[in-house]
Amino acid sequence: MSESSSHINSKGPLLIVDGHSLAFRAYYALPVDSFTTSEGQPTNAIWGFAQMLSEVIEAEHPTHMGVAFDMAGGTFRSKMLPQYKGTRDAAPEELISQLPLIQQFLTTLGVTYIEKQGFEGDDIIGTLATQGEQAGYRTLVLSGDRDAFQLADDNITVLFPGYHFRQLKRMTPETIEEKYHVGPQTYPDLAAMRGEQADNIPGVPGVGDAFAARWLNEYGSLDGIIAHADELKGKKGQAFRDNIDQVRLNRKVNALVRDLDLGVEVDDLTFGHIHLDQVNALFDKLEFGSHTRNKMLKGFKCVEDFDDPALPTEPTITQSLDLTDPERDECHDVQSLNAWCQQHLPSSEDSQAIAKDMPDAEPVIEAAGDGVKAAQEQVVSCPNLSGKAWYLYAEGLPKPGDAKLETLVILASDGHAIELRDNELDEPTTQALQAIIDQRIGSCVVYGYKEHMHMLQVAGLHLPMPLFDVKLAQYLVEPDFHAANLDEAFAHAMQVTLDEKPEVEQGSLDFDDRGDERDEGPSKDEMPMRRALYVKILASEVQPLIEARRQFNLLRIIEMPTSTVLNDMEQQGAKVDMQRLKEMGDAFAAEAQDAQNIAWDRAGAQVNLQSPKQLQKVLFEDMGLKPTKRTKNGSYSTNAAALQKLYVTSVDNERANDFLGALLRHRETNKLKQIVNSLMEAVNLNDGRIHTTFEQTVAATGRLSSVDPNLQNIPNKNAAGREIRSAFIPGEGFESLLSCDYSQVELRIMADLSGDEALIDAFKSGADFHRYVASMVYQIPVDDVSSDQRSHVKAMSYGLAYGLSTYGLAQQLNVSPAEADVLRSQYFATFGKVHDYLESLVADARVKGYTETIFGRRRYFPGLNSKRRVTREAAERAALNAPIQGSAADIMKIAMIKAQHALRQADCQSRIILQIHDELVLEIAPGEAEQVTQIITDAMEHAVQLAVPLDVSIGSGSDWQQAAH
Repeated sequence: MSESSSHINSKGPLLIVDGHSLAFRAYYALPVDSFTTSEGQPTNAIWGFAQMLSEVIEAEHPTHMGVAFDMAGGTFRSKMLPQYKGTRDAAPEELISQLPLIQQFLTTLGVTYIEKQGFEGDDIIGTLATQGEQAGYRTLVLSGDRDAFQLADDNITVLFPGYHFRQLKRMTPETIEEKYHVGPQTYPDLAAMRGEQADNIPGVPGVGDAFAARWLNEYGSLDGIIAHADELKGKKGQAFRDNIDQVRLNRKVNALVRDLDLGVEVDDLTFGHIHLDQVNALFDKLEFGSHTRNKMLKGFKCVEDFDDPALPTEPTITQSLDLTDPERDECHDVQSLNAWCQQHLPSSEDSQAIAKDMPDAEPVIEAAGDGVKAAQEQVVSCPNLSGKAWYLYAEGLPKPGDAKLETLVILASDGHAIELRDNELDEPTTQALQAIIDQRIGSCVVYGYKEHMHMLQVAGLHLPMPLFDVKLAQYLVEPDFHAANLDEAFAHAMQVTLDEKPEVEQGSLDFDDRGDERDEGPSKDEMPMRRALYVKILASEVQPLIEARRQFNLLRIIEMPTSTVLNDMEQQGAKVDMQRLKEMGDAFAAEAQDAQNIAWDRAGAQVNLQSPKQLQKVLFEDMGLKPTKRTKNGSYSTNAAALQKLYVTSVDNERANDFLGALLRHRETNKLKQIVNSLMEAVNLNDGRIHTTFEQTVAATGRLSSVDPNLQNIPNKNAAGREIRSAFIPGEGFESLLSCDYSQVELRIMADLSGDEALIDAFKSGADFHRYVASMVYQIPVDDVSSDQRSHVKAMSYGLAYGLSTYGLAQQLNVSPAEADVLRSQYFATFGKVHDYLESLVADARVKGYTETIFGRRRYFPGLNSKRRVTREAAERAALNAPIQGSAADIMKIAMIKAQHALRQADCQSRIILQIHDELVLEIAPGEAEQVTQIITDAMEHAVQLAVPLDVSIGSGSDWQQAAH
């Protein structure tokens, strides 16, 4: 411990943020496709960065803050270790374009960001943390880079993102010691031996964290190990001796510089003035709505009052909202627990009576054999929950594979509640709780059914399907709002702010001296009880909306049963071949390096391949290429589309063509390497499986999304990307994987909803669908349709289903807008009812304010009446897309429910492990391949009955890639 850290500092907190690390985390945590403006500007990294930062500020109340960024160009580490971060040179263009916008966001909010040529953001962080400690600040370092762990001491804590992007781990000296068995000062020695794959730093082969820690604890330091290198035994000892020079170099590379001249002192890092006009202009450009703006700026409201009509403020809690905490009762044993439940909870008979009136998923879905609209008409009223329900609320970690239950609250409608901590859940108590749950599940209300299943399973508790899931219900009534947690969901629905800490002075984040005299709200230990109350109040708010919109069937027969299927999938996970992943990662890294060398050779210099400015100079000045288009700031575009166009048009310029080919290959292979790295990092070491989380409440269309890791971003349009799937293999006790993929499901839905006879006939013809449609559009025989004509019509068909504009179609087909417009006119001349249906969607939505799927899933579009053309046109495209995409989501969920039900009925051991886009992946038990293929095919093809048959492509193999062929 340094002299300055021998006592606890009193000023602060000082928050130091690793800007690039946070941006990268946000980019890979959130799907680009769901966060893109109408003009094609990705916003996922900006959105995630801003919200994460806002949440940390709100939680930690820093008095000072600085954000560190890397700069383009090499650093002193690149000279020491030429391959250092070689795999990071070409970050995705979609991310690079967002970094200046993130910095602009910080500037508008009066936050200082710092860069220094020749040094990394890590060195800036190390310097600021050291300055802060010397100046008497308590310091928080927000970073996803483990190199920051070496900074931790009594006055410096690292906030490290965990499995979920927003789930921060507080890395103190104690937690670092607990995890790595060495302290922060020794951690760089450990990292030098282990290496850092993300930074392309090779370690000692075969020596991981545990073995490195053992040596360090025996010999005291890396220098100590080197001094006794001859005493190290076995293959690991020999490997260390063979790599001593590399390890010494690694140790120099991972040491942070802590004394840079930054031209700024920590006392200068106060929060500046918020420029609301600039904030609004930026958010308009990024097309962030009012809810998004409030979420992103919530933490910054501690800095300065937001008295601006363009940013709707949330009113504070009023007297009409009763937040009286529940009456806490004590239950010390099984007898008192049962007695409390008998006194305060609905009886098992009352619960069973409520459950008897509820729609059951399988029968209702089976009843849809004559058409899904028939099932929709079997609407069951949502019961008034007041006085009839009880509320189960759990806190802990719902991460599949690593779930943890910390506390469990049972809240009765009469305001009485009990709380059980995880250490109180012994076997007799667990058995009694299970009986209470089983007998009264028909009147139970939760917030997050799937998450509760994960946490309760850790304690040996099974949670059958409850009466009501408030989280899913809120999502159905407001699909474009995504709450990060229960507190945010409650605050949004009730239009309140939840200030659990004292107010702060205008323009500062310092607590007022009178803070101790104020009502600071519930303590941390009291919060589970308070949040159980939030669930109760939120349920009473959402229930009438679900009833009024006739969406209770959608909740009960699709969304909640889907949660049970996803719970099983997440718990089981997907087995991966780590050696195969490592080989692919190494191959992608080598290919990226090779492509970089070719690009450098053709450029005649070591160009930074991720720097738009340097690329512009090489392409348009040195090589004399004609630019494609200008960006908004007046420079020439070097995004992926522009580079691809330049590559195609530069065939006569061999040098430029070679450079562009190598550049594109470098970018693509680096992206694949990043995906492989994220998969390897996500593998659960206990079972060698990836336990992704399937999100039900993120995509407004109803589609499922995948996070931690995001499996939906594994490419399937190129051979190299598809090869990543080969690392997914059957687990122990299973013989193969089965891939079941819907074919053209969106177009089949469009045919059904539009009732267009010509399009329906095209599907029923049995011929190649896109070739058949092309023959009708171009009015030529099927055999005369060219490959270009087929691909153009295919793009047209899908473009309509996705709300693609004429300009977007022209860009996709690489034709002029006039040619695209002619194709569109020919298409609609052939399929007139499709045109009428699409026109009616926008017209009806403009009147009603929303669109609706086959099963009544709604999406609201206030932007349809916006005065801003960009906002209005974006809403029109989304309104075209929502009913088709939403219906596809409903159909997939119904298929999953039916398939799971059928597999259990047949007593099969085979199981569903993944759902990606329109595909289900199953692990097949020995001898069940034929039976399960029939079960899944039947479940998917007969999930609903449309005017055209649903078609499923089935394949099996020893890995996912083979199965998907």
